[in-house]
Amino acid sequence: MGFNSTARQHAFLSFRKLPRGWFPWGALIIACFPLFAQTISDAPESLHRPYDILLQLYVSGARFDYDRMWRNEDDLQRLADYVDTLQTRDPSEWPREAALAYWINLYNAATLNLVLQNYPVKSIKDIGGFMKSPWSRKVARVAGKELTLDDIEHKIIRPRFKDARIHFALNCAAIGCPPLSNRAFAAETLEQQLEAACYAALNDPRWVEVTGREIRVSKIFDWYRKDFEEYSGSLREFIARYREKDRETILDETRKLTFKDYDWSLNKVEL
Repeated sequence: MGFNSTARQHAFLSFRKLPRGWFPWGALIIACFPLFAQTISDAPESLHRPYDILLQLYVSGARFDYDRMWRNEDDLQRLADYVDTLQTRDPSEWPREAALAYWINLYNAATLNLVLQNYPVKSIKDIGGFMKSPWSRKVARVAGKELTLDDIEHKIIRPRFKDARIHFALNCAAIGCPPLSNRAFAAETLEQQLEAACYAALNDPRWVEVTGREIRVSKIFDWYRKDFEEYSGSLREFIARYREKDRETILDETRKLTFKDYDWSLNKVEL
């Protein structure tokens, strides 16, 4: 949004009153200030504030309070508006941290929006219909291209950013998925947030369990084995990085590495 006609008129009148040959830098700056302010408000780091507020209101531990949000029409609209706002931006030329934060937030917010649009459901897998998964439904349009959740994760985030930690930042609205963060991802804190997400999940027995006989881990490590191997050299090395106290045990190849069953139940706050 540029500056309005009143601002233009004041700038022009100020220019006419100045001595000939003197360029009105002050008037130009004043006239352009609304445009400058709008540019600031459109900066990548400011886009996610509405979503950040919603997360703080509705994330509870490892669960999301779908029931309470579903009953709040204003907040449902705020979430939809946030997703709409992200669709008006093209992060292709943004710095890496800002772009990755954008895509993670879009994926997670679009997932919440999809569930709430179809709520109540027992599982996100109940959405989509016969022969069509919820991850193949169009949820956003960015830079003129319609995208599904699968597109965002597998055609953009994974190949473009090559950071295995994103598997603990993306949330699929299931209990088996690592917890949804109660804060939006932001460029300036992205590194710390990704590390925190990995530490939190990999030190929780729901996702990693070290016993005397075996190491039981989330099915995510089976599905995306290649991502973890490319990022850290091996599944064990990636896990051990966040389980220093169990590092020797985890890296012991004689201990069997097994994968937990994935719980697709909705990650809703229990009433």
